[in-house]
Amino acid sequence: MSRKQRIKSTRQYPNNGSRAVEFRYEAPMAKQVHLAGDFNDWNFDGMPMHQDDRGVWRACVPLSAGRYEYRFIVDGDWQNDPHACGVVPNEFGSCNCVVEVGA
Repeated sequence: MSRKQRIKSTRQYPNNGSRAVEFRYEAPMAKQVHLAGDFNDWNFDGMPMHQDDRGVWRACVPLSAGRYEYRFIVDGDWQNDPHACGVVPNEFGSCNCVVEVGA
């Protein structure tokens, strides 16, 4: 079963105050994983993630302070982050994951 690891905020971008937020998703057998959320207008394939040698898919996204909803698309199927800091219902009868980025 695929499982997501923690999301962490790393460096800060001085020009616009945003932070690099690293999203991780463990899925060693997946052929492709994308990240979609309100930060990229839920673009189904606009934010591909890259797999490391241990099967963890990663993407760093510059985000300003605030609350964001997101999900992973694993080989074409929407997946939730089992380690998200929260979930909220969406209009499709499932849930979106929530990440909060501090100031």
